[in-house]
Amino acid sequence: MEPVARFFRKFIPTVLLTLLGALILTNGILTYIVSRSIIKPLYALKSAAGRIREGDLDHSVQWQRKDEVGQLGTAFEEMRIRLKESIGDKLQLEQNRKELLASISHDLKTPITAIQGCVECLQDGIADTEEKRQKYIGMIAGKTTDMNRMIEELLLYSTLDIGKLPFNFVSLDAAAYMQQAVDELKLNPRMSEIEISWRNDAGRPLFIRADREKLHRALLNIVDNSLKHMRQRPGMLRFELLEEDENTVAIRISDNGTGIPAEALPYVFDQFYRAEPSRSTDAGSSGLGLAIVKQIVHEHGGTVEAISGTEAGTAIMMRFPADRPAPVEKGDQP
Repeated sequence: MEPVARFFRKFIPTVLLTLLGALILTNGILTYIVSRSIIKPLYALKSAAGRIREGDLDHSVQWQRKDEVGQLGTAFEEMRIRLKESIGDKLQLEQNRKELLASISHDLKTPITAIQGCVECLQDGIADTEEKRQKYIGMIAGKTTDMNRMIEELLLYSTLDIGKLPFNFVSLDAAAYMQQAVDELKLNPRMSEIEISWRNDAGRPLFIRADREKLHRALLNIVDNSLKHMRQRPGMLRFELLEEDENTVAIRISDNGTGIPAEALPYVFDQFYRAEPSRSTDAGSSGLGLAIVKQIVHEHGGTVEAISGTEAGTAIMMRFPADRPAPVEKGDQP
């Protein structure tokens, strides 16, 4: 048994040392793997979170992994993108607010200055005849009307912008509605030198879901915008009702005005945008007319587009989802 005993005395320590070495090696390999697969990504997330805390939202975390750690990285990246968009929207909103205040101040200053000048003339006795006094009083009344119109449009735009204006949608026969609107326009004294034409290309009733009052406001704003840019006489306004496809009904209003430069077309529906270089406020223009049109059409689930060219007139195309009224049963007919 002595040889066996000597063998075991040598073998057992060797086995123990081998097992201990294998354990150390395995532990090192596992630690390295865990470090690469879990700890290192966590440190990367910590670094990215630190950058976000410092305001750097441009550092992305992109891992091509499908496990839980990869899902965590994907969720973190989505959070970063949404946070960046949210902050960008907030900054844009703040910039729009500043531009809005600046534009309001600029546009209201002109009529206020004119009113102040007329009042000073009346106070200083410059208007020494009844004819002059009536002239200055008329100017004050006109500028006051312009200011009232500008403030009304600003209030309407703000209410539309925050989604607080209620809409009463009904199924509307667009052909009959447009015929009535055109007939009313022809009776308007402002249209005495304007040739107005109307055509229903479909030749039959076309229905849309619309708020009659708000749609009428959009039509009037487009007409007002056309009148401000008409230099030719007689002026021309053309109204068309189109069925572009089975799901879309379009209202097209075109004129023979001065037109809009191609570079200005993408911005004509922005608030306070004017294609002219000057910031004139002729006829009490607030710069919100077409912006209100865009808001109203979007509330109807539609789109609006301007088509124009310099000295080629302008066409405003409003597209609405078609409405299919439920068929009337024979027993329901009056």
